[in-house]
Amino acid sequence: MKFYEKLLILIVLFLGVTIGTAAIIGVYAKTVDDKKEAETQGNSIILENINLF
Repeated sequence: MKFYEKLLILIVLFLGVTIGTAAIIGVYAKTVDDKKEAETQGNSIILENINLF
């Protein structure tokens, strides 16, 4: 193989790994955010700005 063919393969491989990693991180972040949102909904009581003393 010539140099340019190897370079093109490496560039395509790098872009594929980068985009794949970003997709995996995005799905994980969305899953964690959905779980947090589900925990705050329902029968929870949120107390804010209450001065006890």
